[in-house]
Amino acid sequence: MYGKPALGTVVPLAGLTAAPRVLPGIPFARGLQEAAGAGFLLYCAVAVALITAKFWYRIRNSGGSR
Repeated sequence: MYGKPALGTVVPLAGLTAAPRVLPGIPFARGLQEAAGAGFLLYCAVAVALITAKFWYRIRNSGGSR
C-alpha cells in the first residue's frame, strides 16, 4: 500500500508510448466526439429556445382578463 504507486498514476503513462497515428480507431473516435459535441450543443439550443418560448408565452398571456 505505501510502497506501491497508485494505479491511476501508472496506467495513463502506458498510453503515452503509443503514437495516435498507429491506433486504428482514433480518427473515428474523434469524429464521434465532434458529432456528440454538436448534438449536445443542438440539444442545449433547443432546450433554451423552448424555455424562452414558454416564458414569453406565459408573460404575454399573464395580463389576460379575469
